[in-house]
Amino acid sequence: MKDSGGGTRQSYQRSEEDARGNGTSLEGPFPQYYKKACHVMQPFKRLLRKRAVLAFIDGFIVFLALLFLMVDRNLTPLTRTISYLQGQGHLLVQIAELPEHAEAEMHTIPEWTLYGDGTLLFQNGPRDDLWRAHLSPDAIQHVLDVIINHDQFFTSSAQRYGSRSNDDMELLIVDANNQQKAVTLAGEPTTSGANDIQTTHVFAIEQFLLTYHPSHAVWYAPDFDPDDNHDA
Repeated sequence: MKDSGGGTRQSYQRSEEDARGNGTSLEGPFPQYYKKACHVMQPFKRLLRKRAVLAFIDGFIVFLALLFLMVDRNLTPLTRTISYLQGQGHLLVQIAELPEHAEAEMHTIPEWTLYGDGTLLFQNGPRDDLWRAHLSPDAIQHVLDVIINHDQFFTSSAQRYGSRSNDDMELLIVDANNQQKAVTLAGEPTTSGANDIQTTHVFAIEQFLLTYHPSHAVWYAPDFDPDDNHDA
């Protein structure tokens, strides 16, 4: 039994040495298959690493773009401040009703008036009493931004917009950003001619102002003498 077992071990050892000499293995083909698979996967691994790097770069660029937009948005109010005279009694914006007949005495009836010190006088409706509020510098900037930047009041070229009728005429006056301009609004906006966009803008300004009524406004008892100046 001992001689038989010893012969078996020696035979296995010789077979293993012969297998190694022939470049094979008694453990089967799995190690060689694993090596070949790893070799085949190398290009895919490099491709995945390349895609990961590109994805990181794209994400970083998007992050920088968002950061730039946030910083630009915060700086915009500082770089686009609209200048205006802040003196007491200096008229910045006004919508006033004009007399219906040309031969009538030229006395306007203020409907919405903003002064440089932030004083706002307005009517809640036609022929209503005047109400008074005080606007902060930020609120004034918002009003002027809508008029000058959004609706581009100073780019309007006509002196009158709307219908040809002399009914329901209003005078819109703006004095800010080192510019002063007054236009007449008559009746309802018309959409014919070369001034379609300008007409839309000036009437949009009118609607914006006539509906701008701060909630903290209080009733104001004005001096109804049209020749009297504003007493803020």
